[in-house]
Amino acid sequence: MKTVRPDALQRADHIYTDSSSLYYHHGIYVGKAKVTNPKNGEQKEIDDAVIHFFGPTKNSSKTQCQRCFHLPQNAGVSITCLDCFLEGHSLYVYKYDASYLKLRFKRSGTCSVWSCKPADEVIQTAFSVLEKNSFGTYNFLFHNCEDFATYCKTGQAMSNQAAGVLFGFSLPGVLGYNVLKDMYFRN
Repeated sequence: MKTVRPDALQRADHIYTDSSSLYYHHGIYVGKAKVTNPKNGEQKEIDDAVIHFFGPTKNSSKTQCQRCFHLPQNAGVSITCLDCFLEGHSLYVYKYDASYLKLRFKRSGTCSVWSCKPADEVIQTAFSVLEKNSFGTYNFLFHNCEDFATYCKTGQAMSNQAAGVLFGFSLPGVLGYNVLKDMYFRN
């Protein structure tokens, strides 16, 4: 995997970071955006905003970011600066329209065979979900940050890294994952 410099990012890029040795954290890079301080309503514009989805954090000792007002203990879809998204880790861009062969040999959670929507539509979807707080409850395996980012990019929520962990990274693995995910959401 090739790291990306922040100045090479394009609006609507699906980005991810190696936030642990086990999984990647995913989001949508939106570039210039307005952020609001949840403590006092203060607003300001930042140049490197990312919209991403995350579960409850175990590290609530971190303080509020002064650049984007992010509070680490808040779960759900949030807008933060790129530094808060990366937390000191490497930056990568998720690839779309990958061949099935490439998908088979890449680490899960780094690419998809699906085509993506135009950039403006991706940004509109990400902001709509953020504003409506409409992506639901976080689940590490079945409703996570990669699901959110692929939903914004394609209209389909899919976590290739979760599918790869549970069933292997192949077409039967993806199908098995989707069946299990469907059963999870029915209950």
